[in-house]
Amino acid sequence: MSARSRKIKVPAAVVAGTSRASAWVAGARFSALTLLTAGLTVMAVLILAPTLKIVFEQRQQVADLQAELERNQATLDALTTEQARWDDPAYIRAQARERLYYVMPGEVNFLVINDANVPSDSTSAPTAALTTTQTNWADAALASLIGAGLSTEPVTPAR
Repeated sequence: MSARSRKIKVPAAVVAGTSRASAWVAGARFSALTLLTAGLTVMAVLILAPTLKIVFEQRQQVADLQAELERNQATLDALTTEQARWDDPAYIRAQARERLYYVMPGEVNFLVINDANVPSDSTSAPTAALTTTQTNWADAALASLIGAGLSTEPVTPAR
């Protein structure tokens, strides 16, 4: 056979000017085994996908529960340390002095209620004379009640 006598068979799609990929798809032959394998693969994916989703969700739940367990263990350790402190009589005594203002027999306890720095003006100094106010509290309360009842502005809660 000579080079001229050999004829190369070219698909009609290639000759007509279509792409090689469409020519390959047109020329591909699917056997029953290929179709069966593809069908089984699709069915396996459809059957296993929900199961795998459940597995991943359960792994996430396990991870969340382990993190919660670690937080609870840290809280338990802190509470165990606090309980061990309360077993010490010196700690109990210090807490009673600090929280309940207890003192030992013979001690004098001074409690400063308002320790703000007050400037020493002549106007802020206390006077010995009592002063009276020029307003009647009953009239002021009635005016406040009437003003609140007739007001159209929304009431903002005090913080």
